[in-house]
Amino acid sequence: MKILLLTTIFFLNLSMTQAALSELSKEYLNSSFDNEDQRLGLKINQLTKNQVLESKAWALSAATLNTDSKLKSSSTFLSTQTQTNSHSLELSKSFFTGTEFTFSNTYSTYDNDLFPSTNNKGFTQSLSLTQDLWKNFLGRNDDLDRVVAEKTYNYQDQSTRFQIETNLFNFVTDYINVKVARAIVDLQELAVKRAQKRLNLIKRRVKDGLSERVDLYSARTQELASIEKLKSDTITFDTSVESLSKKLHRKVQNTEVLSYKLGSSSELELVAGKIEENNGFIQTKKQIEYLKDVLTQKENGLYPTLAFSGTYATNEYKQSGSPISGGTLGNSNNQVSLGLSLTWNIGSYSEKLQRESSSISLNRAKMESRQSLLSLKEEEDALGKRLREVDVLIESALERLDLANKTLQEYNRLYSRGRATLDQVIRAEEDLISTQVSYVRYLFRRDSYTSKLAYLHGKLNEAVFK
Repeated sequence: MKILLLTTIFFLNLSMTQAALSELSKEYLNSSFDNEDQRLGLKINQLTKNQVLESKAWALSAATLNTDSKLKSSSTFLSTQTQTNSHSLELSKSFFTGTEFTFSNTYSTYDNDLFPSTNNKGFTQSLSLTQDLWKNFLGRNDDLDRVVAEKTYNYQDQSTRFQIETNLFNFVTDYINVKVARAIVDLQELAVKRAQKRLNLIKRRVKDGLSERVDLYSARTQELASIEKLKSDTITFDTSVESLSKKLHRKVQNTEVLSYKLGSSSELELVAGKIEENNGFIQTKKQIEYLKDVLTQKENGLYPTLAFSGTYATNEYKQSGSPISGGTLGNSNNQVSLGLSLTWNIGSYSEKLQRESSSISLNRAKMESRQSLLSLKEEEDALGKRLREVDVLIESALERLDLANKTLQEYNRLYSRGRATLDQVIRAEEDLISTQVSYVRYLFRRDSYTSKLAYLHGKLNEAVFK
């Protein structure tokens, strides 16, 4: 039997198409809900950041008030009918320097039916500035709002990158599980063909009186066992393909996944990198960065608010004509007001609790970062060792595979001449199958270690899309 030829056909006569892993991975990254959900979440986080950056916008407010009164006067004890109208327009803005600016204009009219001589029209214009000189000195807390928003978004962006890479790693793991399952199915199909060919040979030998019927029974049993094993392996393969289909939200065809083959290069590139480039570790560093600023912000909150305020105002009143020109800023009828106000929460218990909470969060993040780095380094060393070991196993399996092929071929030749028993042929067949399965499982383990090492180094994209 031409066992060696059949095995060579299995390993080498596969279509030389573009790496299926990179194509399916690209589709998964672009269309999977898992990753799209992460990207949409990041967009929401970006909008949240922009809300903070744009929180100090200019504000325009307008108000009008009409009062019609028939109340009695306290001086004349007479009921008077007065009508007062007030219209105001105000422009204000808060700055990240802790400064608040207000520019206001008020136009009013007053009509008194009992004392017409008091009727008037008035216009008031004022400019006010307020500056915090302690808790929010020169806007340090306002500026920290911006810094924290930026750094929090950077942390969220890194978290999204890490989660998408984790999703890709899980997808790659599922893919190579399908790949090894397909290789085992292909191997078992060859085993079934060999069993059927052997059964046909023995039927002829029994008919010619060269073999006993017990050999025929044994060969038929071996054929049925091979077919049964093929069906079981096919179920495992189909189940593995279903896991890919769920992630891609479509049915993945069996032919879309490549099979392991003799002497072929891996679909994964062994990429050099540093453990400090691990996306999960970088995520903890970015978390520490924004938590430091949050703690600073909470510490500033312990101080009282000391607000300096200044107001410059002008006004004008007339019984006839427009008072607006005489009431604008720069006229002689003006008023300047300067003041300081101090506000302090006695004991600052709430602020102290917030500071303590922020301090604990920061220290916990630092601890997690240190522990994460130590664990990653240990895992990196272990994976490097496993990769070297599996390369040795692959070389050994290749040598055993060649010997197992030769052994089975020789036993088939001897059996056809009556110089070997069927049990010896079957044992040689089982040795070949076991060696083939060991070889593809070693390739699977090498890919598993390669993808995990690339994931630890934050280089999984480079390993997949080589």
